[in-house]
Amino acid sequence: MNLLDRRTLLALLTATLLPAAHAQAPAWPAKPLRIVAPFAPGGVTDIVARSVAASMSQGLGQPVVVENKPGAQGLLGSASVKGAPADGHTLLLMSSSVACVNPYLRKTMPFEVLKDFQAVGMIGAAPLIMVVSPSLPANRLDQFIAHVKANPGKVSFSSPGVGGSAHLYGGFMNKSSQLDMQHLPYQGGVPALQAVLAGDVTMTFADLGSATGQVAAGKLKALAVSGDKRWPRFPEVPTFAEAGYPLNLVGWVGLMVPAGTPRAAIERLNAELRRFAESPANRDPLLTAGVMVASGTPEDMTTAIRDGCPPWGDAVRSAGIQPE
Repeated sequence: MNLLDRRTLLALLTATLLPAAHAQAPAWPAKPLRIVAPFAPGGVTDIVARSVAASMSQGLGQPVVVENKPGAQGLLGSASVKGAPADGHTLLLMSSSVACVNPYLRKTMPFEVLKDFQAVGMIGAAPLIMVVSPSLPANRLDQFIAHVKANPGKVSFSSPGVGGSAHLYGGFMNKSSQLDMQHLPYQGGVPALQAVLAGDVTMTFADLGSATGQVAAGKLKALAVSGDKRWPRFPEVPTFAEAGYPLNLVGWVGLMVPAGTPRAAIERLNAELRRFAESPANRDPLLTAGVMVASGTPEDMTTAIRDGCPPWGDAVRSAGIQPE
């Protein structure tokens, strides 16, 4: 075979193989996407999921639907994503309560977060604000602690339920400051907040979306907020760290996909999260709902889970909760 024949043959082979190669790598996304939100509709996580879905639908050119799968403190819906095809079309709205608290509340888990899922990126932080009745003789955190010590067993705090962030915050405070506050769990954040408004309990740690209006109206008094930044709507309220208290646990929400999802799909989804975070039209409504939007790389989220979850375990133990 002479040189010309070889070149002709190579050209024919290339022309034949190129269409096949393209057929093996279809465009992504190739179909509608879904975000599994492992909590009931109407809550903060649901608001976040639907906001992100609407933005991604525009950016990806495919419908992005939210599927609520509540149950077992977020484990039911999360476990369903573990078994979904790893093709980038199924996403999980992961929260700190699922990733960082549940492993310390349960003897067995249906998945390992960093083994069975891959991070796409954080969506934002969801701090809690410590609020008391305006009639309480305490305007600062140190004054509140002094009041509790002067009234052992007479001060109570409410929470949306056993094992939630508010319960863990209160348990941590009891142990670290040697207090004797009584924990009264309620069925949800709204009843827990209403209990303070009604004078049935002394204090609670509320999500900012629920407490903002009550604090602004003077019906509740804010003493501190979790996180490393003051809340933009209440710049006069110090963080726990600024108040000299070592409580820096902050809830968060982000997106994950089943392990094995192609890197290209993860990077495209992460780019959409970054675009979402850069838009004031997205940030402002979530700020009202109590979420401070922030973005980062998939590796940033992986690091946050790996390094940020153990302190939640310390809080669970401080609250005296035994794994079940």
